[in-house]
Amino acid sequence: MDRAASRSGEIMANMGRALALALVVAVVSWWAMQYAHGPAGLSTLWPASGIVCGVMAVSPRRRWGWYLAAAFLAFIVVNVAHGGFGRTSILLSVADIIDPVIVAWVIAGRVGDFSDLSRIPYISLRAAAATFGACALSAAVAVAGLHGLAGFADFERFVAWMASHVLGMAIFATLAITAALLGRNIFGVPGQRLAFFGEMAVLAATCGLVFGTSYFPFPYIVFLPLLLVTFRRRFAGFALGTSLVAIVAVSTHASGIGPFAYMTQLGDAWRTLVLQGFVASTCVFALPVAIVLTGRAVLVRKLAESEREYRMLADYSRDLVVRFDQNGVRRYISPSAYEMLGWSRDELASMRWDLVHPDDRTHVQQELARLQAQGGSTTILFRVLCKDGRYLWIEANASQVPSADPRVPPDVIYSGRDVTKRVIAEKALRNNERRLRAITANVPAVVLHVDKDERYTFVNAYALRDNSRSESEIIGKRIRDVVSDAIWAEIQPYVHAALHGKEVAFEIVRDVNGKTCHYQSRYVPDIGDDGVVAGFYAVSFDITELKQAQAELLRLVRHDSLTGVANRLRFIERLELAVARSRRSHRPLALLYLDIDHFKRINDTLGHVAGDAVLREFAQRLTRHVRDVDLVARLGGDEFVVVLEQIDSVADAQAVADKLLACLREPIAVGDEHAQISASVGIAFAMDPVDDPETLLQKADTALYEAKRAGRNVWRMAG
Repeated sequence: MDRAASRSGEIMANMGRALALALVVAVVSWWAMQYAHGPAGLSTLWPASGIVCGVMAVSPRRRWGWYLAAAFLAFIVVNVAHGGFGRTSILLSVADIIDPVIVAWVIAGRVGDFSDLSRIPYISLRAAAATFGACALSAAVAVAGLHGLAGFADFERFVAWMASHVLGMAIFATLAITAALLGRNIFGVPGQRLAFFGEMAVLAATCGLVFGTSYFPFPYIVFLPLLLVTFRRRFAGFALGTSLVAIVAVSTHASGIGPFAYMTQLGDAWRTLVLQGFVASTCVFALPVAIVLTGRAVLVRKLAESEREYRMLADYSRDLVVRFDQNGVRRYISPSAYEMLGWSRDELASMRWDLVHPDDRTHVQQELARLQAQGGSTTILFRVLCKDGRYLWIEANASQVPSADPRVPPDVIYSGRDVTKRVIAEKALRNNERRLRAITANVPAVVLHVDKDERYTFVNAYALRDNSRSESEIIGKRIRDVVSDAIWAEIQPYVHAALHGKEVAFEIVRDVNGKTCHYQSRYVPDIGDDGVVAGFYAVSFDITELKQAQAELLRLVRHDSLTGVANRLRFIERLELAVARSRRSHRPLALLYLDIDHFKRINDTLGHVAGDAVLREFAQRLTRHVRDVDLVARLGGDEFVVVLEQIDSVADAQAVADKLLACLREPIAVGDEHAQISASVGIAFAMDPVDDPETLLQKADTALYEAKRAGRNVWRMAG
């Protein structure tokens, strides 16, 4: 309901505006056709098109349809009343509506915001070009409508129509737009309107005087009061002044009086053209003045606004703003000086070098001297003494300000900001960075930082220890340009994972100076407060010794610490694997169980040290006389076993047993003594399918006891 009422109200308002425009257009069109005839019955001045154009240019597009309909209806009514109803009246009405539509479309659609006074020159040029083009088209349509194709030869009628519409557009479109923008202020702001009407009265009286005479050069006297009105009122004076001059000049000429009407030596057409030329000259004379003065007013206003805004910003800024001349006299000191430093404006009126920290004074003086001599701008960081005895760090952005008088040396203006907290923070940051570098330089690890472009931004001293490049040769370089292709191929997946926000850890093996080194690395993403990954931190530890220790520990777990051969754990693991392989390959497997004969006697007579030496030599002889694929293990005490794989028959196992017994017959040197030893051997032989490891070991043990009962230093086969 409310929407319907609003829509109805808008329609009524648009209808009222359209009717008002139609009435104005009808009146001025009637005046132009009734009292201002030119050659061939055409008007000397056509204000209606300018009024329609100006109204459309300042109105929303949704109203254009209403205005065009109203103006077209007014044109038809006037043309019919003047020449009767017929094809000619309709064609002339169409021609009358062409130029306001085109010019309004250019001004509102192409020029944009023509109310922006700083763009007046640009708007004027575009509007002038559109006016001449649109009026030429309108004149062509009108002449063709009156005389058909033959009308194009009627140059006199074409020029008269075009000139009357161009003048009407230039004067009255400007008047309509100015009136819409200024409203009542077109007659001056309150308090100045009486003076404005007085100036216009002087112009009107001058027009009445000069156009009531027959002396031709006399009309140009109106330029003086017109210039005065334009100079004082700018575009309002130009629009109203040129409109007044045009109306008076055309009206008196149409009435048969005035200097243009008395040019009897010229024909009617030429007298009209001279009159139109005069009216055009008033526009050409006054418009540039209005444009220049408007532009100047815009600049003055912007300058005043800038100065006001600058002073307001300076007065209310927390920064210290100071302007001083070459002698150090302060021309301006912002109120923040007291809030920041505690000193009043009077206390800072002259150059107070005693307030600058002694360590910074020379630097500040040199920078200001250079600025005053060379110009430009500079940034100075120094300390200033506060009234309470504290020193503040001030960062001042100083610039040279040219004087309006070239004979006067330029001033210097600077804006100083309290950066004490920042300086303290930066100092603490530098200290922390120095400590961090000292720590990372002594940490036995490679510490790096890589940015999102895979470029090094930090490397510690440890990283350079085994690198042939210096820090300057690495910082800023991409990873792939520093490391080898092989290393890059290895670490590339981890680099990409870290740059996508994933923490990764891995181990790599590198050859450094011919030595195999193991490194454990961790990449931690460098994620900012905004959640964006800026790079990653890399920490790599040399774990070569750890790996070696682990290998040694692993070896000790599976090897006998005294003899170096496999221990019982390693033997059980190997025997299980040997049994499994025998089952898969369907090949025999043999197990030799050995025991040193009378070993207790060696310990009792020669001592345990000698006994250990005998055990070591016994293990070494066994190892030397078996194949690499065979396993020698010590089960404990003086008990040893040999696992034989990849044999074909019992004879192979017996041959190995004979060889081992033979190698033991040579005495073993134990210090200054020599020990003669022998061994008993039990042999367990298993064909496919083999027994389980436990059964095999039990059979070999049984055979060993049989060898001992047989007198020792022999082997026996398990049954």
